[in-house]
Amino acid sequence: MELKRGDMCSLNCTIKDFKESVFPIAYLSVFILGIVGHLISMYVFFSVWRKKRSLTTVNLFMVNLLVSDLMLVCSLPFRASYYLSGSRWKFGRVACKLIFYVFYLNMNTSIYFLVSLNFMRYLALVQPYRYKSLQKWCNGHLVCFLIWLFVALSSSPLLILSKGVNASVSVDEQCMELPNNNQTIQNLISINNATLTVGFLVPLALILWCSLFVAYRLWKLGPSQHTVSTSRKKAFALVIISLSFFIICFLPYHVIRIVFLNTELDVSNGTYGNSRESVLLLRKASVVTLCLCVAHSCLDPILFFFVGENFRTFFAKLLRRKKMDKYTRKRGQQGAELRILQK
Repeated sequence: MELKRGDMCSLNCTIKDFKESVFPIAYLSVFILGIVGHLISMYVFFSVWRKKRSLTTVNLFMVNLLVSDLMLVCSLPFRASYYLSGSRWKFGRVACKLIFYVFYLNMNTSIYFLVSLNFMRYLALVQPYRYKSLQKWCNGHLVCFLIWLFVALSSSPLLILSKGVNASVSVDEQCMELPNNNQTIQNLISINNATLTVGFLVPLALILWCSLFVAYRLWKLGPSQHTVSTSRKKAFALVIISLSFFIICFLPYHVIRIVFLNTELDVSNGTYGNSRESVLLLRKASVVTLCLCVAHSCLDPILFFFVGENFRTFFAKLLRRKKMDKYTRKRGQQGAELRILQK
């Protein structure tokens, strides 16, 4: 049964209600969790930097991952406001383009910094001497700058094609929606296909490659010194967490997005022959996978805690300091009570 005009009007209303019920809850939840987690992470990184006046290459990658996540997290209240206001944008055309651009900038930079962290941890476990020498001569600041520059330039076409650029449609009604324009959808499909390989498939292949070698190394090596054991634990945690991010957050989004854009093009052309329920199910799937993709920005503090250098040490010292302060206060109180009793 092919889709008719009346079916499309009903379909658009149904998916609009679904977006307005799901997106605000997801965005605001990620915003709250992300802000809390990243403020704690910023405090730890600042404490480490203030003490040593420098950051290791691994910690530098984590700081840039933190900045990338904060960019997305801080944009989420604007997205939530759009759906809470009945799918109407209140902040102007420039802000609409910027919010749209920030999402893809954040997602791709996060992927590349995850790859960089996996590569460094792979070297630390499999080739520790090369890892130490790389730490000495590798300019982590330059690597971070190149990642930001590459992703910013590769994502720049989205500023031109961002939603709401169609001057004939009011930006307050079009900002967060896919334009009902065949040419724009075709351009988005072309950009998506061009960036899919470099922005997702290649990083996924690199992480899988590092993960396989790390897993093989962990299986091959027996119990050894404490320093090696610590490195193995961090490498194992990084493998599990990074693969979880890709499988849960990034992979479903990229798969569904390919199918979604091509289906929307067929629907716009009137050549989609499947039922209304199929289109509605796919559109709902695109909403859910987008929420999963956004959720990665509040999960990275988990990565920082299990893999970050000095993170667990920092929290261990903080807990010991609190226990010592509590013990000192208790002893002082007991001493005061004893002096009162001796009078």
